[in-house]
Amino acid sequence: MLLNGQIVKPKGKYNLTVNERKAVCNWVKELKMPDGFASNIARCFDSQTGNVHGMKSHNCHVFMESLLPIAFSCLPNIVWKPFTELSQFLKDLCSTTLREENLLKLEHNIPIILCKLERIFPPTLFDSMEHLIIHLPYEARVGGPVQYRWMYPFERSMGEFKRCIKNKARVEGSICAAYLARETSHFTSYYFEVGVLSSRMSVPQNDDGGISSALPTLSIFNQPSHSSGVSTQRYMSEQEMYAATLHVLLNCNEVQPFIK
Repeated sequence: MLLNGQIVKPKGKYNLTVNERKAVCNWVKELKMPDGFASNIARCFDSQTGNVHGMKSHNCHVFMESLLPIAFSCLPNIVWKPFTELSQFLKDLCSTTLREENLLKLEHNIPIILCKLERIFPPTLFDSMEHLIIHLPYEARVGGPVQYRWMYPFERSMGEFKRCIKNKARVEGSICAAYLARETSHFTSYYFEVGVLSSRMSVPQNDDGGISSALPTLSIFNQPSHSSGVSTQRYMSEQEMYAATLHVLLNCNEVQPFIK
């Protein structure tokens, strides 16, 4: 492509503009996830520059499985559809229940998905790690569900052990002493009263201490939680009011006898 008399190579269709990168980072930073679903993934996205940094392996897994199609929905369909197919492949592969006929379909579809990606990205992107995806459905057929074989729990445990090191001259002794102290405090917590907080009875992140008697008595409006950010007031539209009413009627325990 000629630009001002010079040959310029155009950017690929998979490239995002600066404003689009910033919009994706802002969307991820404002995203609320359930407790234990992922770490604080918002700190890995810089909304000022639109860059991503410091993502751990589990954060990358969560992003590729659940957030990838939504984050890159601004891309053309020829790029977005293979992304969506790859995300759905990972979600199906990591599901709690696996069926052999579904795994055979995944094993048949993943080479086609990679071929679509090879038509979009340069060849230097594809190495042994991208080729590894082809063998994952077969490993699931042989070894069972993926979550019983992945390394995230062990990596998390090793990270906790490394943080327990106080004497670098006696690394193994520091880890053993910290592990024994943790196990001792865990088993002694079984003799504590119910109201005593411990590592075994920790309060969830969104729990503010239990159900309050000052709140309405309907179960759907009286859930343990706390506010996030500054509260604002506004009028609901007719469509939002209809959706909220339908949600209450379908999910409130007090309404179930009338539905029956």
